[in-house]
Amino acid sequence: MLEKALERVPETVDITPSPRILRILGEIPFESWQCLAELVDNSIDAFAEAARAGKEVSEKKITVTWSSEAVAAAARTIEIVDTGLGMELTQLQNAARAGYSSNDPVHNLGLFGMGFNISTARLGENTRLLSATPESTEWTGIEIDFMELINSKNYTAKVITEQKVDPSEHGTKVIVSRLKGETYTRLRDQETIVRRQLENVYSTLLGEIDVEIYLQGKRLTPKQHCIWGSSRCVTHSGRQVNAVLSIDRDLGNALFDVNRNAYLSWDEQERFHDDFSDCPPPSHLIERPKRLRGWIGIQRYADTNDFGIDFIRNGRKIFISNKDLFSWDNPLTGTSKLEYPVELGSTVGGRIVGEVHVDYLLPTYQKNDFDRTDPSWRETIEALRGVGPMLPRDRKAMGYDDPNTSPIGQLANAYRRMDPGTKCLYVNKSTSRTLLDGFRRSDPDYVTDDKWWTAAQEADKEVATRGAGTAGEVDTGVAPSDNLDNYGPVETVHAVPTPAPILPAKPASAKPVPVTSTLDSLMLKSKLLTSWTGPYAYAATPPLQVKVWELSSGQILREDTAVPYMFFQDGIECDFVFNPRDILLNQYPIEPRQILCLYLAERFKARDKIADIGKVYSALVQSKLQDLRVDRTSLQEKADGIFDRLRERLMEKLTDRKQEVLDCVHESNGETEETVMSLLSLSNGPLTIKFQSREEEGFDALGFVPSKTILRLVDRFAEALFDGKVLAAPYLSLSLSDPQATERARAESKDRVLSFLKDALWILSQTGAGAAARSKDEMSRCAHSINFLSHEIVD
Repeated sequence: MLEKALERVPETVDITPSPRILRILGEIPFESWQCLAELVDNSIDAFAEAARAGKEVSEKKITVTWSSEAVAAAARTIEIVDTGLGMELTQLQNAARAGYSSNDPVHNLGLFGMGFNISTARLGENTRLLSATPESTEWTGIEIDFMELINSKNYTAKVITEQKVDPSEHGTKVIVSRLKGETYTRLRDQETIVRRQLENVYSTLLGEIDVEIYLQGKRLTPKQHCIWGSSRCVTHSGRQVNAVLSIDRDLGNALFDVNRNAYLSWDEQERFHDDFSDCPPPSHLIERPKRLRGWIGIQRYADTNDFGIDFIRNGRKIFISNKDLFSWDNPLTGTSKLEYPVELGSTVGGRIVGEVHVDYLLPTYQKNDFDRTDPSWRETIEALRGVGPMLPRDRKAMGYDDPNTSPIGQLANAYRRMDPGTKCLYVNKSTSRTLLDGFRRSDPDYVTDDKWWTAAQEADKEVATRGAGTAGEVDTGVAPSDNLDNYGPVETVHAVPTPAPILPAKPASAKPVPVTSTLDSLMLKSKLLTSWTGPYAYAATPPLQVKVWELSSGQILREDTAVPYMFFQDGIECDFVFNPRDILLNQYPIEPRQILCLYLAERFKARDKIADIGKVYSALVQSKLQDLRVDRTSLQEKADGIFDRLRERLMEKLTDRKQEVLDCVHESNGETEETVMSLLSLSNGPLTIKFQSREEEGFDALGFVPSKTILRLVDRFAEALFDGKVLAAPYLSLSLSDPQATERARAESKDRVLSFLKDALWILSQTGAGAAARSKDEMSRCAHSINFLSHEIVD
């Protein structure tokens, strides 16, 4: 019986996964640009493999497109097409198999054979992979439909063909349809962000090889680093440190397993040498050189975020502006300490940038990091930033007697100061931003660092002028000094002077008592703001009774110094006085009640023994300053109110020009259609007919025209609406001696109002998923425009 039971036990079992696994791959977190990049990688690899095989491709072009909004949602697609030499059906089959990879992991961008599956599954439910060789008569490929695979419970994909439009066509194209979730919306709304990211990722490839990549019809251009010329330098600790340092380091060779896509460990390498000392090793084990090359340099401008090192593997950037190398990990404490930028790091930022090629490092499957457990990663870090701390004080404290001469160590020490001038190769922020605009426009006058150098020299002259000659002569060469010791006080040896005779001291004159404003004196010159006056409370604690006063004349003095505000407290009674003419409140985006909330938060913190003043301040702002909130919903409601007011006023003031108004509305087919649809939604058939036929009775449809029509009407009928008729701004009342000057003044007055109306119109257009990404500054601008319009409209 036992023998029979054993015979029934199979030797193997089928563990083929369900086709559902392909759909699950789409749940792996990949951003939209990463999905596109994975497919672009495959096309770039195809070009690279053709070049290694000695096959010439006349045009190397990759296009990434997605459907326009005019296409119905169910029919929208994303397409990635290249002009490579194409693949046969067997190659296409392998390309679509999860986990299969014919790519060379040493030289190519593709690694794991999963990028195609993850990216296409992330984008949509249906994928068509088609390819054509120059010799083939048609496009041949396969169609992967997740629902069909799941229902059939097998991996059998349909073979499909398409006719060539042009017999000379060749290449590969991926067409993804039945797009998932918000995929299309994200791509549409973030097109600029996706383009910028891809330009960053492929900057090296775009700049060094003749591959053209297009996104929605626009060619990607490589991002250029705005760095000082390699001839510029500073002197630190008696050594010249150039602004750009070249890197070319041989980190030795290591045994690499192509099948595993991994280096052999030390133990495995020892076994390898023992096992294959007398015979050739298997083909999947190769000796791979680890060569680190590139450059690290100083950016011409400083920024709190836009700096760092780019890590490039086989032409594609894995890290962009990485800042890991600027911190030192203490092995004794397990803590990390930031070493650059330290001085002005949080306000001015850093300037060290670079591009290092690390083709030998192993990236993660998302290609946004490297395998940091591999010894090659540690070797790379030490080659770039050295062993131990970079800063001299910390280095000595850790027992290192020698300076850190690594590339990053040299630059971090020599260029850590950012005093404007040639000594530090630094230009002040406002000037550098102006010059940077020219650089980003690729203006030839701004591409080189000549203008930046001139600005640094002018800063030297300004320092010399301020110091009445004590700062020394301006350094006009290319090697200014930046030794930190030079910034200390200068010690000068003088002859010992003869002591002066001691004279009797003169009696000191009485000093005037400094003046500080009292509450009573300020109240006499102020007006009480009742809308801001009242109880202010935090959580369930007893409130403070606050009176807010706006100073009408004079100043608020604290020990003879004018201040923008003053806070008084007597028990639970508080008074807050502010001067709206003070430069802080008049020229900076600070609202007096924000300062009042800060004072009150400090009082509540002390009174109620609250640990975090920020928590109290946040609560006060959210409860008492709701009118300052710039959320999209409230702004849209206010903008709607503005246009409703204008509709009413325009119907009053333009009633004697009905036919002209109707003709103006009908100039836009789209706006006419929107008006008709609004009328139909109200079942107002008679008015709809009269409006369509442009009868004068159809003028009443003006109350239902879209907001953008109101803007056109204000532009067209300015003479009937400005000068206090509907809008307070002057127009016909502007009359100068020169007729042309009069027209210019009127146009400027009208354009000013139109610009505010455009802001209100813009906020109304912000709908959908992309609207949530709008910045606070954009919202604030709209809030100011809407506030202006609310006062500009004459009711």
